[in-house]
Amino acid sequence: MRRVAKFEKVSWAQFQKDYADTFGEGKTINMDDVRKIYDNIKLPCRKTKFSAGHDISIPFDITLPSKEKLMIPTGIRCKMDSDYVMIIAPRSSMGIKKGLRISNTIPVIDSDYYNANNEGHIFISVINDGKNVIKFKTGDNIVQAMFVPYGVADNDVVTEERIGGIGSTD
Repeated sequence: MRRVAKFEKVSWAQFQKDYADTFGEGKTINMDDVRKIYDNIKLPCRKTKFSAGHDISIPFDITLPSKEKLMIPTGIRCKMDSDYVMIIAPRSSMGIKKGLRISNTIPVIDSDYYNANNEGHIFISVINDGKNVIKFKTGDNIVQAMFVPYGVADNDVVTEERIGGIGSTD
């Protein structure tokens, strides 16, 4: 099996900023609690030797009411070979059993996202399409990442380099 990527944590400063930006509007956030979340972030891994997907877990407890959306700062980033892309897919059990889906359809993470100004921090946006509240516990595997090789068109000439984070390439 070819090794094409390596998962890492984003820096503490980046996670702290992104967590506060995501959950802090109008609230007081205890940074000691956020530090505990950061310290316990699990890097994605495969569960069996023939699994294609690397399970990504949620790094904190949270409740997602029915029909609501949640942006999850995972605390992870990924350095990958430049001719690969990471595709994020829902874990089938989450969709089948709980009605959870990824709200931006099929997230695609390019290799140059690693160098973005947010350190390539991977966020997962999910929505609860089920009828019941979903209670996530720290460490619950919610989505999976797969690495796929890709090609470009013969006449494609791009010299622009990524600077920004999510949505920066229009």
